[in-house]
Amino acid sequence: MKELTLEETSKKEYANMFFFLTLCGNVFCTVYISSLIYVFTAIFFLFIYLTKKSVRNRISNNSLKSILLIVACFLSLFFVQYLVFGWNTVPGIINHISKFIIGAGYISYLGDKFRIIFFKTMYIICLIALPLWIFQQIFGGIPGLDYSIGKTIWIYSYREGTDIMRNCGFFWEPGAFGGYIAFLTLLFFNDLAELFKTNKWKCIVIIATLLSTQSTGGYMSFGTIIIMYLAFSMKSKVKYIILPLTITGALYAYSNLTFLSEKFKEQNSKASEQEWGEYSSTRMGTFMFDLYYITKHPFIGNGLHERTRLADHPILAELLKNKEIAGAGNGFSDTLVKWGVIYAFIFGLVFIKTNKNLPLSSKICFLLLICFILQGEPFMNFPLFLGIPLIKI
Repeated sequence: MKELTLEETSKKEYANMFFFLTLCGNVFCTVYISSLIYVFTAIFFLFIYLTKKSVRNRISNNSLKSILLIVACFLSLFFVQYLVFGWNTVPGIINHISKFIIGAGYISYLGDKFRIIFFKTMYIICLIALPLWIFQQIFGGIPGLDYSIGKTIWIYSYREGTDIMRNCGFFWEPGAFGGYIAFLTLLFFNDLAELFKTNKWKCIVIIATLLSTQSTGGYMSFGTIIIMYLAFSMKSKVKYIILPLTITGALYAYSNLTFLSEKFKEQNSKASEQEWGEYSSTRMGTFMFDLYYITKHPFIGNGLHERTRLADHPILAELLKNKEIAGAGNGFSDTLVKWGVIYAFIFGLVFIKTNKNLPLSSKICFLLLICFILQGEPFMNFPLFLGIPLIKI
């Protein structure tokens, strides 16, 4: 993978990526910093874009048009939702568009370098998280700032109780950490063999950290990406040996790791017993519940605020608002509920346009795997996943 050795990543690039990822679900940011940080950051980015020619030159006209198209999509859907529901959340749409501008703008600014800097930064995050997690297993935690269910020192967070056995790392929960690692793997879908060949130690640390999350969603997403890579992207004939071994290993792990098989079976069992419109915060349970609202407004969505997003479940909306029960456990269905299939179509269309030099099959495969990763966590509430249409793979 030639791009990895083109140039060193500067301290400024690392600092910018750490700040960017802090805005993508770091506990310190979500608990101790106002959500206005997204608005201020977006305004600052726009100011830099308008005043610095060097920044404008790095964001192509096509990228700018794509960003404006998606912003127009958000605003149009917001307006139509207002007409249909008679109300909508102005602070919510400002905050959401700000997150998108941060994600799409930063990704467009870095261009082909984004995945390189993301890879190197995630390696540092894993290199810090893994030994701290081991220390935590031996001594039962580390000092840090309290939040509702655990402690954080910004670079590392952990949950107390039974979840103390799992590695949250830089993000809000183990499943989120696992999901971001799976997404990192997906960014190198066409170059995984070369990535491992030239960065063995980094890859081993990242994979070991993924294992420490004990995340069902992270494991399944990562395993699916690897199997898809071996089946459709890897050119070497050795894949005909590795692929069946990988599938056999995945099936063995699923059958013998109780937290994988039992959790999956339990969630599916509960989801199958759900009544139409009955709420559950699990992956499958949330998906089944969200189908009620997806079919209610399939094209325009139901909006960002609980008042419209859960219009037929006001008691549930109040419980979620007061954080008395867990929120959405399925980022894919949550996005469709909020914004509908029109946004999903434009999201995919812009991504396909951004990567026009790739085969259509590769782009569709990438988007399907994004949908798979989203089954675990509400990643679309954060700048990185909102900016995916502008990512070049």
